[in-house]
Amino acid sequence: MSDGSSVSKESKSAPSEGVMKMLSPDGYYTYLGIEKPRPTEADPNPALDEDKIKKSYRKLSLRHHPDRPTGDADTFRVLNRAQQVLSNTKLRQQYDLLGLDLDDDEEHEGEAEGEEGQDGDGEQSSGSPESIMSQIASMTLGTIFQVIVRTVMMGVVAVILVRFKLTLIPALCFLVFVAYRVHSIAKANPAASYMDMMSPLMIGIGLILMHRGRTPEDPWSWTFWAGEILVMIMFLWNSVPQKTPIMAALTAVVSILLTLWLRGNPWKYATVLGLEVFVAIVAALAFPIMEMILEQILNEKMRRVGEKVRAHSERLESYYKKRETNVD
Repeated sequence: MSDGSSVSKESKSAPSEGVMKMLSPDGYYTYLGIEKPRPTEADPNPALDEDKIKKSYRKLSLRHHPDRPTGDADTFRVLNRAQQVLSNTKLRQQYDLLGLDLDDDEEHEGEAEGEEGQDGDGEQSSGSPESIMSQIASMTLGTIFQVIVRTVMMGVVAVILVRFKLTLIPALCFLVFVAYRVHSIAKANPAASYMDMMSPLMIGIGLILMHRGRTPEDPWSWTFWAGEILVMIMFLWNSVPQKTPIMAALTAVVSILLTLWLRGNPWKYATVLGLEVFVAIVAALAFPIMEMILEQILNEKMRRVGEKVRAHSERLESYYKKRETNVD
């Protein structure tokens, strides 16, 4: 009895003939009876007959629907995926490279919800060149934008804020208030560090030093430089995600070198800001070009792999046909 039950379980879990055909190279085309288009120089992405796809899908879905005696849930699922891929230009282009659907995994718990939210042309694999380069571009441009904002803040502090008591005193009061609020939050939240509370106070001390070191006769002094270093260190340190001793030392070195050159000069701050904006523009223009180049390289590699996969599949098919002929 146990042997019979194990055999029946194996037979139920074995994939159907339809699944095997659809999961073979270019199987979506073969099983739905759709002729695979051949790209040309004039039309590199030829369209398929949508009505023929829908007609073939309806016919096969009625046969394989799980509610029917001849139905099979796994075959019906793969058939739905085949119709989805062939009806979507972007998905079909990716499928044609290998002849296999790399995104058709076994985890389909949220498949119905995902299909409702699709617009047909907006699907994008998380591992595609577009998504990878988009993530890198977002991180890079976000970092550059943060640097630009901190440069503007530092320039305003060094050129305007510390020059007049009328602007310095409200800024100091605001920093004291921030330190008090952080201290109050630290009592209820042990995760808040002591450095979080000291940061606004250190910035305030830096502002006082910069104000004391700037005079009408000499707009720059060593006292001003010490305050400028302290404020820049705090600005940079607050933007560092991973606070380690190495990052602390690097932040201090960068701040010392920059402040030695800047010296509270508004034109030098404007020069740095202009360079940062230029880098941001170059990055915004360069990433789409890099994305196109990367996509072409990956598509060519995938196309070569797809040719090998199809050739190997044909060899296996002819081998098993020859074996069956010899057995008969």
